[in-house]
Amino acid sequence: MRALRVSIIVPVYNGANYMRDAIDSALAQTWPNTEIIVVNDGSNDAGETDRIARSYGERIKYISKPNGGVASALNAGIEAMTGDVFCWLSHDDRHLPEKTARQVEHWESLGRPDAVLISDYRLINETGETITDVRLDHELLTKKPSYALLRGCIHGCSVFVPRALFDRVGNFDINLPTTQDYDLWFRSFRTFPFVHMADVLIESRWHDEQGSKKIDHTIEATRFWMRVINGITPAEKVKWEGSEAAFLVGMSKFLGENKLVEAASEAKRRVKTVIDGVLVSVVIPLFDRVDMAVSAIESVKEQTHRRIEIIVVDDGCKEDLSGVRAALAGHPNARLISQRNAGPAAARNNGWRAAKGDYVAFLDADDLFLPTKISEQLIAMAGAGAAFSHTSYARARHGDITLQESGSANAFPDIIGSCSVATPTVMVARSLIDEGFSFPEHIRIGEDVVLWLHIASAHGIMGISRALTIVRADDSSTAFDKSKQITGVENILADVCASDELYQHKEHVIQLKKLASRLRGEQEDT
Repeated sequence: MRALRVSIIVPVYNGANYMRDAIDSALAQTWPNTEIIVVNDGSNDAGETDRIARSYGERIKYISKPNGGVASALNAGIEAMTGDVFCWLSHDDRHLPEKTARQVEHWESLGRPDAVLISDYRLINETGETITDVRLDHELLTKKPSYALLRGCIHGCSVFVPRALFDRVGNFDINLPTTQDYDLWFRSFRTFPFVHMADVLIESRWHDEQGSKKIDHTIEATRFWMRVINGITPAEKVKWEGSEAAFLVGMSKFLGENKLVEAASEAKRRVKTVIDGVLVSVVIPLFDRVDMAVSAIESVKEQTHRRIEIIVVDDGCKEDLSGVRAALAGHPNARLISQRNAGPAAARNNGWRAAKGDYVAFLDADDLFLPTKISEQLIAMAGAGAAFSHTSYARARHGDITLQESGSANAFPDIIGSCSVATPTVMVARSLIDEGFSFPEHIRIGEDVVLWLHIASAHGIMGISRALTIVRADDSSTAFDKSKQITGVENILADVCASDELYQHKEHVIQLKKLASRLRGEQEDT
């Protein structure tokens, strides 16, 4: 079987200062079936680059051409290469001796002839001394290979590219002096996936003559990254970050860190545009207390976020619903769904299934949203790609209002032992119901906490410290009714003990058992 042939292409322009280092490192590769192609891109250094290149004789393949830029020099090398794989070596960088051999071994072990390999790298100064090793985020690049491109992780001299890539997507764009490499990776990343090797395989020289340090690079790079943002599909953005907004937030941060201010600002501006267009469904289960339900509906209609769907689920109300219908009639996207009395869990599930929004917020009929509730929570969730969040809230009882600072608590798995998530503060991704999550309808008290525990176990939980909901309570509310508290905790405990995913957190299960025991003891004492 013929050994894989690797072509190392060295584009050079006025390279007398460093090119011997580069060519020598290519010739020192331990992989035997390697060809080195040096392309002199019209150097004007009195023939010094030409003399150095020719001094290597037949150990290299030498091409001399008129000046056309790095892309044109690389393309000339690609046209002349006889290898199965392309590797790039800038005239001021160095390949470590084992670079080619280790990449050949790894590439062949993958069984993926379409894979493009990249690696970590070492920064060196003008004299070749080590500055630092650059270690890329291997976990991120394994989970999201496209982020090799999207987080600027690809050092061109570390790549190991199958020749088929150029046949499929074309060569480097000669009209792009400093982004010709990333342009090529962008054109190919969907069909030629990046695979990161967590090994330092090259040495990259850091000096003041590099093109990426020139002002024109910023202009060209800004145009390129805007093309990337425009070229990534909404489905890809959601797949990688959970939402379009989260993708754009991440891109804005990355671009800002790389001093591409204009591109970062545009990505940030688009976050607001995307969020403003997101539909949020608010589900309100209703069993009597119609007068309070009307004020709950009005609080939703007063939200600063405008794209809202209101779904009121009539859970077998006995009271006149004309006031509810009148309140809903004043909203352009509102519905009243009726069902036989089956409890709040069934009502919420019914509304959740009917929801058309990307996110679903739950509001009890006797509670209220503050005007910025949906907007603030949506911005936080969409920006982080979160599937489940809750906030702090204000509790109104007997004319007194107390702040319940639960938003910064309730991390998983701590919430197994004591969960203070209030349902009217919760917003979830609508898609969770398609994953099989729903309120357990056989439980009438504690059913909400049971669901929160299962969602948090699978997706985590985002807490927002600001109080954005008013929970109206009375003496019959679970927070003040010991019997309801006991029933709720016992229902939660029974579910946790029956769930392998939750019961494994033994320390927190013990806390929950102690809470149940304490509540029973307090009831007996009274």
